[in-house]
Amino acid sequence: MNKANIIKRQLDLTGRCVYLKDGEWTSMPIRAEISHLWRKKSSAFEPEYTELGVSNAEYYLYIGPYNHDITSLSKEAVLIANGEQYEFKCADAVIFGSEVIYYTGILRRLAGADTNEN
Repeated sequence: MNKANIIKRQLDLTGRCVYLKDGEWTSMPIRAEISHLWRKKSSAFEPEYTELGVSNAEYYLYIGPYNHDITSLSKEAVLIANGEQYEFKCADAVIFGSEVIYYTGILRRLAGADTNEN
């Protein structure tokens, strides 16, 4: 059995149900891991300065199966999990040899005016 299928099977067992949404297109439910990144040092993903005040940006690590290419999504794409929306700050394929074995990315939770619900 190849490494990509082993990782996908583990994500099917332990991951949460999420949806990818890009414009009018919404994916079928997929299983992926989403872990909160809580360290300030390792979660400075945005170089822009914000206005003075409180910044409530919450970042998460995404690990998803090889058969859902998050690198091909547009900048407006969001991930939906448990009624919450997240935007991708970056997305990469993890490659072993010549095959993609899983995808990883950094998510930022959207709240209030940031969400693009219709």
